Amino acid sequence: MATSATTLNAKQINAGTREILGKTSQLTQVLRQFETLYSEKLASCDGLTVEAWMSAMGVERFTVTKQNGKVQKKGYTPGTIRKGWNTAMQTEGEKGKMCVFKNIPAKYKDEDGTVYRVFTPEEAAKIDGKCVSRFMLSEIADDKWTVAIILRGLKQGRDYKKYNDKSVESDLAWEKMEDLCIIRIAEKDGKEVREIVNIEKSEVYF
Repeated sequence: MATSATTLNAKQINAGTREILGKTSQLTQVLRQFETLYSEKLASCDGLTVEAWMSAMGVERFTVTKQNGKVQKKGYTPGTIRKGWNTAMQTEGEKGKMCVFKNIPAKYKDEDGTVYRVFTPEEAAKIDGKCVSRFMLSEIADDKWTVAIILRGLKQGRDYKKYNDKSVESDLAWEKMEDLCIIRIAEKDGKEVREIVNIEKSEVYF
């Protein structure tokens, strides 16, 4: 194992990890991963190339026309990805964000600023209870892109009604929920115990 004169503390390790991921997860940077894949054949798709598959999904490579009139293909860009993205999965405005459908956990923040996951009383009573969540559109942050997210968004956009219907069902289920709570870990007689605390629905956010 290589040694270094620099010693990082836990805070620096975590902060550095987040910052490096942020600097390598911009959409433009992620799209560079396609540069060596355009002509790769997909055995699961009857030998269709990656470029042809992306084209079928509505995404074309950026092109430029040279002075001699020849058209040269470049790579994928945020703009070409956006053209293939379902408009219903984009926020409005000139700098609108692209979104994907996913499960967003319900959260509650107490007076000390501590954030908790939210549960129904039935799930809170279980050791491995499932927290409350909603299936909904979520903006993709500028520094959170991956190839998997790009492909997920394109796939969802092709079958938008299916995912939107699931989102509507999730909203209706949330509207019907009444009793909600959080789990706090407290100390009692020198031991850690789980405390189930009821909360107001109006204080829950996603």
